[in-house]
Amino acid sequence: MGKLQKIEVSSHPNEIHKVLQFIERICDEKDIYNSYYGNIVTSITEAFNNAIEHGNNFSDDKSVTISFETKNDGLTFCVEDQGNGFNPLNITNPTDPNFDAESGRGIFVMGLLSDNMLFLENGAKVCFKFLISNINKETSDKRIEKLHAFLGKKVNQTIKNI
Repeated sequence: MGKLQKIEVSSHPNEIHKVLQFIERICDEKDIYNSYYGNIVTSITEAFNNAIEHGNNFSDDKSVTISFETKNDGLTFCVEDQGNGFNPLNITNPTDPNFDAESGRGIFVMGLLSDNMLFLENGAKVCFKFLISNINKETSDKRIEKLHAFLGKKVNQTIKNI
């Protein structure tokens, strides 16, 4: 088990550079340079943006806390805002053929890029687990399948062309 590390930043989009520095420092310490780095950055920055917009309603007098801890089975990052939270079960699945909302894809993408996503504090906190040592073909295939459902056949064609 690793020591809990965290950073608290103002609830403003201009603070993203501090979040990225925090993630980069941790990934450097843990020698994470493969595809997981992109998954971590995308998931945490999307959660940070959601915290600012949906949790804190762009209120500059509120903050967002990003925490990190190494556990036996991987890396855990959490993003917490000072809002009232929400019920994640009320989010529409963007893979539904009738989905036509202009937003709502971020939570799906965060869940896809992390190995486990958990909402706490009535939805005001989201935690991501990244099982760094356990990336394998099965996990990769599941992600491709979910991406395929979300984006359509273009994913398989692109992956086959790589």
